[in-house]
Amino acid sequence: MTEKISVPGLKGIPRRPGCYLMKDSGGKILYIGKAVNLKARVSSYFRKTAGHTPRIALMVSLVDHVDVMVTTNEVEALILENILIKKEKPRFNVMLRDDKTYPYLKLTVGEKFPRLAIVRKMLDDGAFYFGPYVSAKSVRSVKRLIHRLFPLRQSSDNLDKAPLRKPCLNYHMKRCLAPCAGKISAEEYGRVVKSVIRFLQGREDEVVAELRKEMELKASMQKFERAAALRDQIEAIKRIREKQEMDAASGRLDEDYIAAVCEGGTGVVRIMMVRGGKLMGDQNYILKKADDPAELVEVFVKQFYGSPFAVPSEVFVNIVPEESEVLAKWLSGLRGKKVKIIQPRRGRKKRLIGMVEENAELKLLQVAAGQESRKEALREIQEMLGIQKWPSLMEAVDISNIQGMSAVGSLVAFSNGEPDKSRYKRYRIKTAGRGDTEMMAEVVDRRFRRIMEESGSFPDILVVDGGKGQVNAATAAARKYAPEQTVLGIAKGVERENSASDLFYLAGKRNPVPFQPAGAGRFMLQRLRDESHRFAIDYHRQTRSRQMFKSGVDEVKGFGPKRKKKLVLKFGSLKAARSATAEEIAKALSVNISLASEILEKL
Repeated sequence: MTEKISVPGLKGIPRRPGCYLMKDSGGKILYIGKAVNLKARVSSYFRKTAGHTPRIALMVSLVDHVDVMVTTNEVEALILENILIKKEKPRFNVMLRDDKTYPYLKLTVGEKFPRLAIVRKMLDDGAFYFGPYVSAKSVRSVKRLIHRLFPLRQSSDNLDKAPLRKPCLNYHMKRCLAPCAGKISAEEYGRVVKSVIRFLQGREDEVVAELRKEMELKASMQKFERAAALRDQIEAIKRIREKQEMDAASGRLDEDYIAAVCEGGTGVVRIMMVRGGKLMGDQNYILKKADDPAELVEVFVKQFYGSPFAVPSEVFVNIVPEESEVLAKWLSGLRGKKVKIIQPRRGRKKRLIGMVEENAELKLLQVAAGQESRKEALREIQEMLGIQKWPSLMEAVDISNIQGMSAVGSLVAFSNGEPDKSRYKRYRIKTAGRGDTEMMAEVVDRRFRRIMEESGSFPDILVVDGGKGQVNAATAAARKYAPEQTVLGIAKGVERENSASDLFYLAGKRNPVPFQPAGAGRFMLQRLRDESHRFAIDYHRQTRSRQMFKSGVDEVKGFGPKRKKKLVLKFGSLKAARSATAEEIAKALSVNISLASEILEKL
């Protein structure tokens, strides 16, 4: 149950655990938090002596009323807070992006000769999945390691019914057993697959014992070359295991090391994951609106372990969050066993958390340097174009077609100098067959009309790919809705393959804008133009491919994509299916003879 409490006064807030929602006069949620004692926590925001960060101080100044939601205990409050923050995405809460899909290693045990693949989704397909891994880099590293240690096939081909072929280079390098060439039986290959599964499950001792047993068998059968290969494989696994071991004193525990640092509103959280005493990967996470490292640690722990990752027995941090006991209780509930959140004070664990914190600081410096360089580029763009407004939002439009066929348009956006993919748009051109300038004008008109209808924000700068003709067409279309819109065209110069010769045409100016050849602003605008070009070409290829795959048979009612695929699988191609009889088509598709005859006629 939610109770509305007005500000000032804050009377009626219970001294119980729960969540509070700070709202402005329009009812918009500004901030969501949790508390063991709602009255004490909410009142603390409005004391004159409260030492708030600038972010929280601004939030408090906008609060009109507070909604409170009572829970049974503090862990329930934490869970509810997490759910509400993900759903509402309040302006003043620090958010870890939760739309990321983490990579897994997939072992396709359903195939006759299984292989490893990196995937982002777990399907109910009978395959073995290992992970998730904290980053693509770490999963690629594990996959490379497996292929170094085990002669598992590396091709993605389906070998179940494929004819035999010549073995590839991996076979000659002794990195594959060449099942594609019939060099190994499915039974013998299956033993390799079982070893891979045990290794990925951390059962290296069993793998080594099994390989040693096989080595001795091969030696007794005088298959010395294979016995030698197995001996080398055993030694390689031992070396890798020794290299992966973090420290014998770790007791092969599951541990995570989390360090948070922040400066200037930007924060970096770095996590290093240790499973069974082995380093499994590390990753940096960049968060905005960050001004308190302890808050960053809390936000990260709550949102990261709500993902597919298993909770370790111990979480080591560089700074302890305010309500670490509540966090630890919640993590213990997720794990089913006790979990500790600890700031190490001495020894190996203090050295490790120090190393993780140092790497987080290095990343923060890189982020700050990148932000400064983007500011410099935007400052140069503003000065060279002579515009009053800071160019925080820039959009670019491009057209892609082949002699007017399959014509499409693209729109990409940079927010504060970085790609903003949430604003990317694709357009099917309605005026196809006309010139590039008319098609450009159509896309700009459709974009700006939509912005006006939705009361959105017009871009500070609109960039088009082309010279004065494209600039004039885009300007005429844009200024129907935004009379002061700045439009810039980037045209190829004399040396078309040399970007240094590009010319920048500003609407209303006769001569090109004289950007410095190595200027940061010039490079940013070219990158924006190139991104719109890439996006347009990708869409054009997709559109063209779909149209090329279409034929008269698509007009037949009852003949959809599934039946088309069935026909291709049966006869090899639509062209080959023309030679079939209506009876053969009816049998292949399980349809009546009338529909089969119509399909054959259209083919």
